[in-house]
Amino acid sequence: MSPHDPSPAASTGAAPSSQGSGRYRVFLSYSHADTAWAAWLLRELERFPVPARLRGAPSPIGPLGAHIAPVFRDRDELPSSGDLGEVLRAALRDSAALVVICSPAAARSRWVQEEILTFKRHAGSTRVFAFIVAGEPKIAGAPDDCFPSALRHELAADGSLTSVPAELVAADARPHADGRANALLRLAAGLLGVGYDDLRQRARIRTRNRRLVLGAVAAAGLGLLAVAWQARQAESAARAEAARRQKSGEELIAYMLDDLHTGIEKAEKLAALEQAGARIMAYFQGLDPRDLTDTSLAQQAKALTQIGRMRLEQMRYPDATAAFEAAFARLKALAARQPGNTELIFDRGQAEYWIGFVHRRNGQPAAAAEWFGRYRETGRALVALAPQEPRWQQELAYGHHNLAVLDVSAGRLAPARAGFLAAIAILERLAAAAPADQGLRHQMVDASSWLGSLAEQEGDLAEAVHRFAGQVAQADAIARAEPANARWKQRLADACYLHASALRAVGRRSEAAAQRLRGNALLDGLVASDPKNAAWQRLRLWSRVRDVERLREDGDRAGAAAMFELLRTEFVRLAGDQPKDPGIANRLAVVCRNLAEVRAEFGQPAGAAADEAVAWAEKTLGGTRPSDLYLGDAVQALVAAARLAGDPAAAARHRQRALALVEPLLAGSRHWRILFPAAHLLHDLGRGAESRELVARLRAQGFAPSAPWPGESAALPASS
Repeated sequence: MSPHDPSPAASTGAAPSSQGSGRYRVFLSYSHADTAWAAWLLRELERFPVPARLRGAPSPIGPLGAHIAPVFRDRDELPSSGDLGEVLRAALRDSAALVVICSPAAARSRWVQEEILTFKRHAGSTRVFAFIVAGEPKIAGAPDDCFPSALRHELAADGSLTSVPAELVAADARPHADGRANALLRLAAGLLGVGYDDLRQRARIRTRNRRLVLGAVAAAGLGLLAVAWQARQAESAARAEAARRQKSGEELIAYMLDDLHTGIEKAEKLAALEQAGARIMAYFQGLDPRDLTDTSLAQQAKALTQIGRMRLEQMRYPDATAAFEAAFARLKALAARQPGNTELIFDRGQAEYWIGFVHRRNGQPAAAAEWFGRYRETGRALVALAPQEPRWQQELAYGHHNLAVLDVSAGRLAPARAGFLAAIAILERLAAAAPADQGLRHQMVDASSWLGSLAEQEGDLAEAVHRFAGQVAQADAIARAEPANARWKQRLADACYLHASALRAVGRRSEAAAQRLRGNALLDGLVASDPKNAAWQRLRLWSRVRDVERLREDGDRAGAAAMFELLRTEFVRLAGDQPKDPGIANRLAVVCRNLAEVRAEFGQPAGAAADEAVAWAEKTLGGTRPSDLYLGDAVQALVAAARLAGDPAAAARHRQRALALVEPLLAGSRHWRILFPAAHLLHDLGRGAESRELVARLRAQGFAPSAPWPGESAALPASS
């Protein structure tokens, strides 16, 4: 996503703390090969009876209740870019303890390694526990070594892994060691902060008491017991069958969701996501209605959200919308059942966000505004329920941000500025309390970048250059702090392009070229790392349009003509896959206009390409106000088509259509994307005084076009 795309909550770290607190008691870290162990351990930990005398007392996992719950083990957010994922990172931050299920597979898993590192960086090593299920812990690096290196060693102050051995708290579930039952007791003792022998003795007492009760019942009447036993057996069998179906379904979904990250780990990436997603959807269709418990609904919602995000990456917008709406329906039902449950309300809000995001990406601003409005109201509801919770404050900030983005697209600059400033005010408060949180830093930078875009639209080009330069510097710092995070690299590339565009607008072309080259290098690296990532492919293709425009400006018209032909073919293919995407239509309009103008410079027929540019430009306009970018490019296409038309009547029609689009905006707009093509249009219409007045306004702003001013040449500026 571009830094000018809204995004849901992200949090990447916190300062080490000494006492357990947060949303989860335990985070289970495990390899896909140990899924069955993870399911068993989660179930046993969450129902483990905490001794009555300990309840309410402090412990490594916080004040104790009746059970060790909740425990986090889901992995439905691992992205194809190779970073740990925002949801997992937030869950690690919000977990009091980390339990690593240790096996040779876990020792080799990069996800387990990253989870340990992430947890240690914000919470230290004292609440990290090992639960051995296979392999040997004695020799580091041996083929059957069961300990990840991040578990064996301490971290330096900067968060890097050292060679200093870590003191490990381990329970060994292997049959020849503690065994499964005793290993569970040993792990529970560590989590509760009590002695293992104490817990084992209490377990023996509970077992003995149960036997005494059974003996007393037997003495009171074996006949009555037999009748009761038969009824109980029938009831137990029915419950067991329902539990079996539920457990089987939940574990199957968990297993298939694990396939998502395993496929990524094997470099199958989007293909692996598609395969796992198809299996999950097929499973949902065959579910018995009796199995739709709260847990099942929550799992289905998570799976559907992951499938929706995968389809969004593939630009399959209707399929993505269907998946997100199905997730929303389940989460809405869950939240209605538990109206005070902030976690369920939060999850419902995420579904609202993703539905709005798909509508925005698909050129449906009214639908996007409806869902983003719901998302912001969900943020307000969360803050009302828990005003001091940083996560809910952050959700509200994102809600303001997303709607402000839509306001920009609709030309509502005053409410857009208010929305971004409201988001920044919240984020600055949160960042002051969590200075190591890179996600908060990036969101502040992103909002500031949007203020740069607003400054550009308002004609304050110096402010725009300043804002975008700051965005590049901050994005660069974040990317350097997390060099393996592909998302930051993409956002840094976007920041470079925005800065380059603003620099070109004020005539600083060599600096602009350097920023564009840097953005290109970042995107080239991302595409090479994941060639099937359609979003990155699309961004790189977008940037090539501007590269070829620069080639044309530098005098290589023949090379530019050949490249524009190739780009036209690529974008036509994309348009066939996504016929309603206004972004693709906009790029086609720009490419075809350039192609027409280059052909005319060579004395070749250019009218067909110019008319094609107009046709594609019209597709970007729709029934609502287009963005200044789309509108400005449409006017350029119409002006070029009029200049290249062999028929005076056709030329007049093109100019009148352009005038109808732009004339209502001239009194209020200060945006060069509108005013510069409008100045050319007015010049061609013989309205020289008005054209010169627009030129004077642009010069006063410091605008220095890459193409000549009206009357100096027939050429129009690059889209930038």
